[in-house]
Amino acid sequence: MRKIFIVLLMSLFFISPVYADNHVVNVSYEGEVTTASGEAPSLPLQAEVTFYDGSEKEYDIDWNTYDESLYKTRNASQFTVTGSIKDLQVTTSCKVNVEAAQITHIDDLSNKTVIIGTALSLPATVSVTWSNGDQSNEIIRWDNYDDNALKYVHTFSLKGYVYNQTVTQTVHVKDASVTSVSVPAVVSTTTGVEAQLPQYATVTYSNKTTKKVKINWDNKVFNEPGKYTVYGKLSQSTRKVSIRVEVKKTEENTETPKQEEPVKKTKTKKKKKIEKEEKSSFSYVIALVVFMAMVFGFITLISFIKKKIRIKENR
Repeated sequence: MRKIFIVLLMSLFFISPVYADNHVVNVSYEGEVTTASGEAPSLPLQAEVTFYDGSEKEYDIDWNTYDESLYKTRNASQFTVTGSIKDLQVTTSCKVNVEAAQITHIDDLSNKTVIIGTALSLPATVSVTWSNGDQSNEIIRWDNYDDNALKYVHTFSLKGYVYNQTVTQTVHVKDASVTSVSVPAVVSTTTGVEAQLPQYATVTYSNKTTKKVKINWDNKVFNEPGKYTVYGKLSQSTRKVSIRVEVKKTEENTETPKQEEPVKKTKTKKKKKIEKEEKSSFSYVIALVVFMAMVFGFITLISFIKKKIRIKENR
């Protein structure tokens, strides 16, 4: 009997010496908890203690401190927290399962503006905030898009993916902006005469292309000589253009008399030529009439002579 009693005492000692000293036979509490990454675990606050005499009582658990980084890992992990039951020499422990961090916020992407005919450059990464407080730049996987979407003016959206989250990129397709406009620097006119301004300008755009664009001028007639500036706008644009107009007095323009003089001379020469040709024709007719008259007279004379000869012979 004595040996059995000693064995029982030794068994209690090796199983739980603290329990034996305090006559504790069982401690019940939640020994495993799960928490989200970045969120401190909710460890059990109390344990139900059963004593050797069968009595039960709840005691507060005093947990040891632990490093916060243990539950702020981005990937799933596991660690153990140790502690003790207050007023009793009983140690405790709790296993903590940390879930993988989740994306809580993705920064908005700034709208993209692209010029017709140029390539679209999409952002490769975006700033992401995780449930554990981390911030990182994560790769975006973009949906494919039709290149024809970049060939006319409009706005469209593209979808991309960061892990299991969706991001949206808004794209504005616009015409190229005007970088330079080429028109003649100066044109000339006379007072009271509207200047002949160029109808088209050579326009260079930001995508390095050029084309002819019609100009809508605010043209005027100037009655005083001087130097003036005339303004206009490119067709289907708010871009303004200007040109300098130099106005001279009408008297200074000697081009008209110079052009009229040769014309008058030319007309006089032609008239004289016609008159000469008419005279020549008239002289030719007179000469022909005289010649015919002479021929007719000669024939008549011959006939008369022949007739006289016959009469004479008959006598």
